[in-house]
Amino acid sequence: MSATTIPESFLEHRQSFTSPWIDRWTVPNPFVSALHQLLKELGVEMADFSFNKEASSLGDVFLNIALRKLDAAVKIGLDFVTFSAANPDWAEASRLISTFEQVARVVCGMVEATPASQQSTLALHVRSDTVDVAAATAALVRKDMVGEAVFYGVSLHRSAGTVIIDKSVKYERAAFVRLQRRFVGEDLFPYIAAKLYEDEVFAFRLLGLMDERGVSR
Repeated sequence: MSATTIPESFLEHRQSFTSPWIDRWTVPNPFVSALHQLLKELGVEMADFSFNKEASSLGDVFLNIALRKLDAAVKIGLDFVTFSAANPDWAEASRLISTFEQVARVVCGMVEATPASQQSTLALHVRSDTVDVAAATAALVRKDMVGEAVFYGVSLHRSAGTVIIDKSVKYERAAFVRLQRRFVGEDLFPYIAAKLYEDEVFAFRLLGLMDERGVSR
């Protein structure tokens, strides 16, 4: 059994559109009825829909939908949609991905547009009782140049995003991993999830938490 655990994680995916859909932002709000019909099988009720009451400009206006069974939420603004999940049950990842994909499809249909761009951020604390993650990061740097440290952070900037590994300040024997990747507007959630998982596997291998076969240690 793997001794690697993820005590805390957060996922955010943002879809940005070229033109705002001000003409769709009417009373009653059309997104409420359409998405309530879609999400009611997840137990989403009208009480789970709310509007931002502290908006100081149109850019701050959004509709929030709480997906409590998935520990997730959807925010719909005037030119963006943000999907997020805080400490979700990753065993339910396929259900989460499917729900996000269905919501995105409904919104795109209503505004008659696809996102101009998309960006995902996955942040997590990962710890191990058997692998010394601090020692693993030491092997990634030139210690003869940078000197001794209790933990060596790593930041990789790629054309499609970044991989950042740092010391966790919340958990012992743990690392903080932040993955960010950009996508084109047409990319769908199954593809996005697969790419984020690739980045996660890459980071775990750097930390010595996963072998080349993808088996956790």
